[in-house]
Amino acid sequence: MSPPTTVEWFGTATFRVRDAGLDLFFDAYLDRLPGLEPVGLSTPEVHKAEFVFVSHAHFDHLYGAEAIATRTGATVVCSPESAQLVVVTGGETVRCGPTTTVRVLPSLHSCLFAHSEVDTALPCLGDLDLSAQARAAKVADLFSLLASAPAPAGPALVAMNEQCSRHDGGQLAYLLVTTRGSMLVSGSAGYWRGIFDGLRPDVALLSLGGRPNVDGEPFQGSSAQYVLEQAQVLRPGRIAFCHHDPLFPGLPGTDVDAAAAALRAGGAPSEYFAFEYATPVTLFG
Repeated sequence: MSPPTTVEWFGTATFRVRDAGLDLFFDAYLDRLPGLEPVGLSTPEVHKAEFVFVSHAHFDHLYGAEAIATRTGATVVCSPESAQLVVVTGGETVRCGPTTTVRVLPSLHSCLFAHSEVDTALPCLGDLDLSAQARAAKVADLFSLLASAPAPAGPALVAMNEQCSRHDGGQLAYLLVTTRGSMLVSGSAGYWRGIFDGLRPDVALLSLGGRPNVDGEPFQGSSAQYVLEQAQVLRPGRIAFCHHDPLFPGLPGTDVDAAAAALRAGGAPSEYFAFEYATPVTLFG
């Protein structure tokens, strides 16, 4: 009997799925900024990978993809903004093996230009109808602030951004489909309702960092409410969170307790489970 399909989380929105003899990475941010907790795997320790699916071109998602591809010969699948081998923009299906495919879905990045709360129980309102220029200026200020941090984190971020981009390049989500089941990987807290509606994956890995973005505007409410709405749209069997751990030394991660409690409550549309770094979780089989 073939081994089960498993997924491991390596912090932020980086995952490794093992299915039907394949090692598939979703994002590649393993070698993180100095001062952050190790995630249990570094790029020199990756000896096998067939594909790397990059959600967008920011350093905390794209950085490491080239190193993994060089070491393993993996095919990198990503937007035109990223250094790429296979360019996708949404709507494509990538065949990874005889029984394994990944469907590319247009998605949305979290609203870096908008106010957000660390506690997922606290509502965020406003920041609507900002122009593209105003949004870009606020995001540029954020990246400049982080890059100006003292050594070693600030200079390390500058070096990472030389290989990546301050522009997300077009957020993508990925729907893994196997003979045993399906899994959605959404690497930033945003989505188009019309695209996610009716997907019904068996498992959904959903980002919970930053101000959620729904249909192009900041979500009006708490992140816990956002998760429940997204679960109602997707109707997955199980949900786990990502991108809630600390992103920059000295800054807290996202407190997911309220969002997790919302999914544990009676009548919730999906079952909740949590990851530990580098600990395989059985998906199917």
